[in-house]
Amino acid sequence: MSEDPRFEILEVWRRPLGGDGEAAVRVLARIEAGAYGPEEYAVGVSIDPDSVFDPVAEETDVFSGLTFAEAHWVAAVIASNEGQPEAAEDLLFDLRVPVDLEWRDIDLSSVVVEPGGVRSTPLVPWEPGDAPSATRWAIATYTLDCGHQAVEMLQQDPDSAPFWVERGAVDHLAARDARSLARLLLDASTLEEAHQLIESAQANLATHTDGHPDDELEGPDGH
Repeated sequence: MSEDPRFEILEVWRRPLGGDGEAAVRVLARIEAGAYGPEEYAVGVSIDPDSVFDPVAEETDVFSGLTFAEAHWVAAVIASNEGQPEAAEDLLFDLRVPVDLEWRDIDLSSVVVEPGGVRSTPLVPWEPGDAPSATRWAIATYTLDCGHQAVEMLQQDPDSAPFWVERGAVDHLAARDARSLARLLLDASTLEEAHQLIESAQANLATHTDGHPDDELEGPDGH
């Protein structure tokens, strides 16, 4: 149960991972006090079978903000991996879930939801020249709770699942910088060029506010 008295967290689905029986993929329901039923679901990978996930806690590693169908689809995909809890958790945070769930016919104009529950603007299709023909690519832009934006490069294999997989991202951008990066990515002709753009944008981000105050005073030799 959540520590917040306004909400109750219930486990509604669990699937073991690996051979030790300790790790599991879990689907949680978040119910507001007085409500008839859950309005939001979350998915997490747990090593400790007795641990309690709280989708509203910032320190909790869960894929939150999902509907009932989205949560169970994500959990089923995570549980279908090779049985390694670490690999399952990595996959959990690489996935982006299409809001319009159609197994074989995903409209590329749909939006996706990221693990933190943030939904993107409509996806913009992109066709890099060196990408395998069986894959689809798109650029997603999110507006974060802090007001900044994030830009992601997403890949989808329509023959296996409707899920998108994040293949590169830059977080906490000003809106105009996010628009500029998205345009540059869409103009990129190859995956290599796109990855270089993402690496350059990451390297040019402003120093984080939690960085050490003396970092900017150090010279090339670290003194």
